[in-house]
This record gives sequence, C-alpha cells and structure tokens, in this order.
Amino acid sequence: MDHANLLSPGLPISFGDQIPTINQHLLSGIAFLNEFRDFCKERANIERDYAHRIDGLARKYQNKWEKKGPINPAGVPTSPTEPDFDPTVSDGTTTSRAWTAILNDTMALSRNRQQFSEALITKVHDPLKALATRKDDARKKHIQFAQKLLGERDKSAQEREKAKAKYDTSCEEVQSSKQRQERSYDEKNQEKLRRSYLQDILDMNNNKNSYVLALQVVNTHRKKYYEQDLPELSNNMQALDESRIEGLKEIWKGYINLESKMTADTQLHLDLMLNAVGAMDASVDSAVFVRTNRAPWSAPPDLLFESSSVFNDTEELVTDDNARVFLSNKLMKLRRKHAQTAVDISGRLKDFEELRNLKETYTNSNSQGDPDEVTENILEAERAITLLQTMNALYEAEINTIVQAVGDTLQNQPHDFKAASFTIPTSCDYCQSTIWGIAKQGFTCRDCGYNCHSKCEMKVPPNCSNVRGGAKAQRNSVIVPPSALSTMNSLPPELAPPAVPISELSHRASTVVRETGSNASVNQIQAHVIYDYKATSPGELTVKAGDVVTVVEGDDGSGWVTCRLNGSTPGLIPASYIEIEQFYEASSETAPVQQVRALYDYDAQSNLELSIREGDIIALTSMDCSEGWWEGTLRGVTAQFPANYVELL
Repeated sequence: MDHANLLSPGLPISFGDQIPTINQHLLSGIAFLNEFRDFCKERANIERDYAHRIDGLARKYQNKWEKKGPINPAGVPTSPTEPDFDPTVSDGTTTSRAWTAILNDTMALSRNRQQFSEALITKVHDPLKALATRKDDARKKHIQFAQKLLGERDKSAQEREKAKAKYDTSCEEVQSSKQRQERSYDEKNQEKLRRSYLQDILDMNNNKNSYVLALQVVNTHRKKYYEQDLPELSNNMQALDESRIEGLKEIWKGYINLESKMTADTQLHLDLMLNAVGAMDASVDSAVFVRTNRAPWSAPPDLLFESSSVFNDTEELVTDDNARVFLSNKLMKLRRKHAQTAVDISGRLKDFEELRNLKETYTNSNSQGDPDEVTENILEAERAITLLQTMNALYEAEINTIVQAVGDTLQNQPHDFKAASFTIPTSCDYCQSTIWGIAKQGFTCRDCGYNCHSKCEMKVPPNCSNVRGGAKAQRNSVIVPPSALSTMNSLPPELAPPAVPISELSHRASTVVRETGSNASVNQIQAHVIYDYKATSPGELTVKAGDVVTVVEGDDGSGWVTCRLNGSTPGLIPASYIEIEQFYEASSETAPVQQVRALYDYDAQSNLELSIREGDIIALTSMDCSEGWWEGTLRGVTAQFPANYVELL
C-alpha cells in the first residue's frame, strides 16, 4: 500500500537516499527554533539594558555638552574662560543643532525599548520553547524507523558481498590451477592437476550461482527500499518540517507586530532627528571654520650653504677637470631619471583621468560600482603623481645647477654601463686595480667593453669609442681574462680540457690578484679554436678550427675575447669559438692547492652556485664568501657551494 502522500499530498514521491540530509534539515530547523528563542531572550535582556544605558548615555553627553557652554562660530565648543565666550549663542552651526536633536530624541527612544523587552519574553520566547519540544520528539521517532529499514537493507547487501568474494576467490583458483597444469611436464602430475582444475571449475560455477541469487535478493530489497520505503519516510519527515515552519510563521508574525508597534511609537522621534540631520550643510560649516581660524602664514626661507668648520668654502660647484667628469656623469644619470619620471607621470595622469571618469559613472549609477572605492584609488593616484612630480622637480633643480656650472654635456659620448660580476680577476680600466669576486660588483660598457669598479663609475670620462675593444688599448695591467673560466664553465664535463687540473688553474688565477701591479711573471691562458672565424673589421683576428691561441684579455661581458695567434698582433674573436686548453705561468713557484671532498649531494639553485655530488674533489678558491658558503672549481665550473657540505683534505 502506498502511504507516501497521506500526510503531505503536495510533496514529491521520492527524495532519494537522503534520510540523513532530511534529518539534518529537521535538526537544523528545530535548532533554529531554539536559536531564535535564545535570540529573543538575549534581545529582551539587551533591549532592557539598552533602554537604561542609552538613556544614561544621552543624558551624560547632554550634560557634557551643556557644561562646555555655547560654541564659537566655527562649531567648536568653548568654555567661559575663553576670550570669545558668548553666553547668548546657543547654536553656531548646523552640526551643533543636529547633535542637540539627536541627544534629546535618543532619550525618548529609550522608553519605548523598555516596553518592547517585556513583550519579547511573554509573546515570543515561551511559545517557541513549546513548539521546539513537540517537533523534536516526532523527529526522533522517524529516525529510529529509518535506522531499522537501513539495517535490513545492509544485511542483504552484506550477503551479496560475501557471495561475490567467494566467487572472485574461486575464479582466481581456477586461473591458478590452469597455470599450474600448463607449467607441469609430469604426466602423473598432469592428471592430478587436471582433476583439481575441473573441481575448481565446479566450485566456481556454484559460487557464481550463489552470487547471482544473492545479487537478485539485494536488488529486490534495494528496489523496495528506494522506491517505496524511503519515499514514504522522507515525505513524512518533510511534512513534519512543514508543520514546524507553519508554527514558526505564526510566532514570527507576533514578533514583527511587536517590533512594528515599538517602531511606530518611536518613528516621530526618528523623523525629528532626520529633519535636524537633513538641515546640516557641510559647506556652511566649513566656511565658518575657515573664516574664524585663518591665521597669517609665510613660507620658510631657503637653506643657505654652511661651510665646514675646518675648511672655508663657498656654495659654488667645483668645476676642475675631475669634478667636471663627475658632474657630467651625474648630469647624464639625472637626465635619464628625469625622462623616465616624466614618462611615469604621463602614465599616472592618464590613469588619473580614467579613474575620474569611472567615479563619475559610478556616482551617476551606483549599481555599476562603489564610487567611494574609486575615490580612494583617485587619492592614491594623486599621491603617487605628487611624489613623482616632486622627484622630477628635484631632478630639474640638480640638472639646472650642473648645466649652469659646467655647461651642457649633450656632445659627450657616455658609456652604456651595465652591472657585472667578475668570477676571475679583471682589471679596472680606470684605477687599474683588480675587480674580482661575486660579491664585488662592477660595471662593463655595452658598447666598448670598458670595465670599472662600482666606486669608479662616476669618475670615468664620458668618451666611449662605441667600438668593441676600443677601451682595450688603454688598459696596462695584465689580468686573467674572465672568459678563461666562463668559457670552461660552458663546456660539458666530457669535453673539459684535461691539459691542466682545474684546481691548479683556479689557484693560479687567484695568484694574479697578488701579482697585479708588481714585477711578477705574466700569466697566460691558451685555448683551442673550435670553429673557423674570418675577421670582418679592423681589430678582429682570423682563425681556423684547430688553431691554438693565447688569450690576452677575456670576455668583458660582450661575448668577445682578445687573442694572439703565433705571435701575431692581438685581435678579437667570439668567446664561444674557443675552448680553454691550459694556463701557463712563467714563475715555477706555485702555492699548494687547497682541496675539499663533498660529503653530500647539492643541486645549484642559480648560475652562481655549484652542483656537487658526494665524493667529488673540489679545488677551493675562496673561503671568504657569504656566511656558510665557500667557492671552488669542479669540472671547469667555478661557483659557490655550502661549506657544511664538504670536508677539507
């Protein structure tokens, strides 16, 4: 018999296997009744406390306002001790009048709150408690019945699972027997295995039949469970929830009527406050404030040049030859910054105009966006523009001062320097001292290959030749070219030149630092030419694959090295066209090379780090790196590695 719609004919016949969902829904609904009951109780307490507190608060600030006395024309309360105190003035601004109205009507509102708090308990809280108890008792009975139905269904499902497991096991036994029979070559054993195989097939068939029967039973049970039992139960539970909602509906009507009555009683006072606030005029109050608080003001004077206490000097810029070089370089940097800042300002101004248009759109139609949010973005853009304009003004001040002192330098040919790290000793073309070390940054001109320290950059005359290798003739210190190691670093381990051990090469490279500028022997690096190259301009060197060249000066970041072939005049060839062979030193005395053994594997995280494997022997080139790091050479690569990953030999 179908009982699905006896209690609630309008509900669907089936809700699926979602009894827990319906139960949770019922629990949530009943919990909500109790939650709203607690809400009413707490609100009643709050309303009662609020009525007392809001009345006391309004009286407190009313007395405080009155004790401060009348207000001055700017809307700021004064005291009888102030010179401009006028006891006949009661309301100086629209803000003051609105504040007085708010305080008076707030005290009137508190009396209505007290009456509302008492009605919440008797007409809302107590009826809710009774309704929640009745609905929860009915829900528990439904759940007990649902658990019984589920247990019967699961019992038949377990029988099916057992039958399925036996069937699967027998299938595996048949397969295993078949394989044993196929692998056996003993005729006597073959007969025995055959009989076993046939018996396993019989068992498998019986287990299959048992499984099919169990499957039929469970499907029949499941069909009744899902198509009849669950729909009836779910509809009854939904009918219970509907009755809960109807009861809550009536209680809420009473609650809203109470709220409406309280609101109607206080609406008059709210209207009075609204009228007072509506009469406020920000422009009027601001005008009054400006008129009564404006004071004389003048800009502070410019700061004057202060000479040193030990050296009497004037405020004019120094314009000797060295200072002109420095000022010319600074002027070029300032002009680049000034131009970039101007571009940034232009972009910001464009964004600023777009934001203003967007704010106007949002103001006309709030549904499209929040105008206040756009206003904040406009202010941020305006602040950014102000800072950029300040920077531009400062740049212009420096530029104008330098131009007035040394003239314009647009005819100069400045070097196009880029930051560079020198992993092997390289000579500074300005001071002729050595630049070496990852942590010791320098600069290399992109156009002519000029190298210098960071500290020397501003001292270099702006006379770039714009010719690759044009700066080389000015260099007079013999150094180990950076390409010697950088070229080897680019080679795979199987192609690394075996002529000289890497540790020895690294050590000898380090000795150049000590010998540069002294009478020490000249160090040289030889390399194999691996590709033909034909000179295309003066200053370049024509070589063929297989030639052995002497590297006179290494790659300065341009991708070119200066080499000599069989005593010829040095010339430029691409650094990628040679392969380092060995490193010669005229002096026969060499210091012992410090080596370390890798204890653990480490994979490099950047091109400044060295990948090592446990057992690798590394030639140590420096222990003076950043904290916890050493530098060494392995398989032609010189880079840094963790110090705690190795042990000294």
